[in-house]
Amino acid sequence: MQYMDNYRPRTIEEKKQQERERAEQEAQMRERNNRMGLALFQGSWIMAFVCLALVYLVMGAVPGWRPAVGNRPDALLPTIATVILLVSTFLARSGWQAVTRDDIQRFLNLWMTAIVLGGVFFLIMLTQFAAISPTETDLQYVQLYRVLVGYHALHTLIIGYMMVQVWRYGREGRYHSGNHWIVEAELKLWYFVTAAWLIFYVVLYLT
Repeated sequence: MQYMDNYRPRTIEEKKQQERERAEQEAQMRERNNRMGLALFQGSWIMAFVCLALVYLVMGAVPGWRPAVGNRPDALLPTIATVILLVSTFLARSGWQAVTRDDIQRFLNLWMTAIVLGGVFFLIMLTQFAAISPTETDLQYVQLYRVLVGYHALHTLIIGYMMVQVWRYGREGRYHSGNHWIVEAELKLWYFVTAAWLIFYVVLYLT
């Protein structure tokens, strides 16, 4: 009887349940693939920042390449910017966690605050781009300094714009506890902005 029961026709409810289980498995597989793809992308992307930082360190080891201590960029504003960026990242993460709990209004508030702080960080980066002027003796230093700051500022602007789009879509009700991958992905891109800046901050202002 048990053998024959394995071949009995499935009921409509059983078919629907099987379809739901298959859909859930496919959704979980897509999320795993998305996370793996994003991690690989970020891992390769960060190497460009690491290479620029290494170039700066190698050039900086040459005697006389860097300006005198009094002519180097002041670290005060960049330090403030670093703290602002870290707070922005923390708030963005808290916003994503709110989405997973279906607290959409909290997500919108925290996410927008993170965006505003990211904007403040970007404006400080613009001031740092012009913080020092080149002279005959430190032209290469200033050019490389501006490349590092400008390269990171460009990524901040692009990913910040993507954060604004996520917020707009969130206001339209697109995200909830069952659909928040886009928010998670954008958060991880903001992690990237933070990690890349910490690398540059160390080599530009602490070495």
